[in-house]
Amino acid sequence: MSPVHLQLTLPGYRIIRWESNTLMRVYVEALEAPRLCPCCGGDRLHSKGRYERRVRHLACFGNPSELVIGCRRYECLGCCRSFVQPLPGIMPGRHSTEPWREAIYERHGDGICASVLADREEVAPGTVARIYAQFTERKAKERLSLDCPRVLGIDEHTLHKGMRFATTFCDLHRRRVFDISAGRSEAELSSYLASLRGRDRVRVVCIDLSNSYRSLVRRWFPRAMIVADRFHAIRVVGQHLMRLARQLVPSLGWNRAWLGLLRARADRLLPDQQRRLQQLLAAQPALRPIYEMKEQLCRLLRLKTQTPAACLNHIRELLHLISTLRESGLEAALTLAKTLSDWTEEIVRMWRFTRNNGITEGFHRKMKLIQRRAYGFRSFQNYRLRVIAQCG
Repeated sequence: MSPVHLQLTLPGYRIIRWESNTLMRVYVEALEAPRLCPCCGGDRLHSKGRYERRVRHLACFGNPSELVIGCRRYECLGCCRSFVQPLPGIMPGRHSTEPWREAIYERHGDGICASVLADREEVAPGTVARIYAQFTERKAKERLSLDCPRVLGIDEHTLHKGMRFATTFCDLHRRRVFDISAGRSEAELSSYLASLRGRDRVRVVCIDLSNSYRSLVRRWFPRAMIVADRFHAIRVVGQHLMRLARQLVPSLGWNRAWLGLLRARADRLLPDQQRRLQQLLAAQPALRPIYEMKEQLCRLLRLKTQTPAACLNHIRELLHLISTLRESGLEAALTLAKTLSDWTEEIVRMWRFTRNNGITEGFHRKMKLIQRRAYGFRSFQNYRLRVIAQCG
């Protein structure tokens, strides 16, 4: 078999001959001729003659390649209309094959600058931009026919320093971005949520401890169970207890060394860090109950895949810790107790499920890189297309 047959990667054609120089030129013809008229569906076709069509194709052994396709123009004797022969893998009016265009799209999406890619392929930078826009719009249109995923993660992120927000809807099961929408309030998202298909099939929605998102999920995803995000729940505990520690021990202030010891997990401290932590707790006895409370709460919130029987015991322990916070009478402790009490049901579900919004936060990091690469986006639609192309 000729090496050109191995490199063509475009089914539906028969290779007649090929010429190799700085440009690999391959002469081919389509295997199947049209049998019906695309206008009226008639089968009485008459050939009006041959012509050649030249299109750009994938590189062959490191050299650019060109397909020279022998085509025919046909006339329908029924409706007296003429048409050109349809070619597999080549869109009407295009001067390049779909595999070549897809390769340009993928290379530009991987971070190669449009001008650099245009110089390498000997095309105009506008051609690269048009190809990328066409493929991203094609991916975005696929979202219109897709149903909502069963396991959904919802979180917001900022678009620029003006604090314009966008909400990310992430498919946590397949680990990809389902879609993004401008705004974060229910009023801003209501039109988008109303247009979503398959909202009734969503079973689990993971969110941070946001009351606005909780009311939004209860209204628009009525059959979904709300699961608190583990990272945000642990962060809320740390923020309130560290604020309480600074109130009781003003000398603690914003001492990063001391605060770092109090925030770190006890099982991850090095021997030297454990020694310095014990010295700090001995010098400031008021910090010891706060540190022990933080460790007990964080240990509970880190639990995963628990059985229903085990969850009953964990619920009793959590309610006991909430009661202890309330009995302290301190403002930061009372605020934390109220937050945990309001979100007890969602936290309990967190013990049963392993999915969390860490996947969504990872995509947010990638979205920030997309914004920096483009030096910002003025059009939200262009930003949405780029995110769907690279994260969807």
